[in-house]
Amino acid sequence: MMIYANKKVSLKGNLAQQTAQIIANVTALESKNVIRLESDTVFLYPQIWKDKIAAINWINCLHHYYFLKKQLKGSAPLYFKNIETEELIGSMINKKPKVLIFNSLS
Repeated sequence: MMIYANKKVSLKGNLAQQTAQIIANVTALESKNVIRLESDTVFLYPQIWKDKIAAINWINCLHHYYFLKKQLKGSAPLYFKNIETEELIGSMINKKPKVLIFNSLS
């Protein structure tokens, strides 16, 4: 089970449907200026990362989005930064998500 944007997504479900949901949610968040996507960096408000598990799910889903929509290579690094301070708060390097800060730490 993955949690994306506070919604549970079953891994046993239809992969195409899950991918479409990720793309729709990322597009909606970007249009509302909650996240900003650049070549290898996602800028977001750390408050949306409620805990480490949620943060890792965000990283995994956004990495999947970048892989599909931005042609990011699977092993290429993806960085996550605070949209207000540009402080590094997480990364996905060599397909390993790493959380440096989440809401309960800020």
